[in-house]
Amino acid sequence: MQWQGSTAFITGASSGIGAELARQAIARGSRVGLIARRAPELERLRSELGERCAIATADVADRRAVEAAVAQLTEALSPPDILVNNAGIGLYGAFLDADVDEIDALMRTNYLGVVHVLKAVLPGMVSRRRGHLVTVGSIAGRIGAPFEASYSASKFAVTGLSEALSVELQPFGIEVSLVNPGPVDTPFFETRGHRYERKHPKPVSAARVAQAVLRAVERDKAEVFVPPMLQQATVAKTLVPPLFGWGTARTFRKELEGERRQR
Repeated sequence: MQWQGSTAFITGASSGIGAELARQAIARGSRVGLIARRAPELERLRSELGERCAIATADVADRRAVEAAVAQLTEALSPPDILVNNAGIGLYGAFLDADVDEIDALMRTNYLGVVHVLKAVLPGMVSRRRGHLVTVGSIAGRIGAPFEASYSASKFAVTGLSEALSVELQPFGIEVSLVNPGPVDTPFFETRGHRYERKHPKPVSAARVAQAVLRAVERDKAEVFVPPMLQQATVAKTLVPPLFGWGTARTFRKELEGERRQR
């Protein structure tokens, strides 16, 4: 599928990856429908992008709000040819300390938020026998990230969902892509309450992830890692699990020692 002349709906579009993707999609000749919780940021982005941009305010965790937002954008633009599920939140810290309400909110946004948008958009794509779905996942959805256990679980959930739908939707001409970034230089880490402190891998720009999304759609790529070398970790986990586990524990030895002393 090409972006030129298409209509693309993007969630989590008020900043970071979503906002950058909206800019790049407009530059490619697409119409964009943007969904996010923060109305002022959406309004500023619409002013920047012009008449080929429409916005709707909704929390993806709220199914009814998502349905209303999708209907609003469809009326303003047209039914979507491309859907990018990008909205997401983080949670950092030892699982032993995690509040169950915070875990619940995380799953409602990162997993059920994807489900809500898919349920609102997919029937139309099926009837038209065309479409492309993109989920912005995470490397933490392919390898379990210590001290981000609940976040990893939410991203593993959308990985499984994407893999299953890539087969289920074949009869309807609908393509599915999963884009897995590592750390990204956005406000994500500040929002989750813990800044990124590791030396490797280095954070990539939101623009780079947006470019990966664009290429995944244009080239019908089932899965993309940003940067590509992150895929090596999934290969190591599959081929030599004990070595992978040892390396992960070694990487987090400072945090693990802190946990041992604390408890």
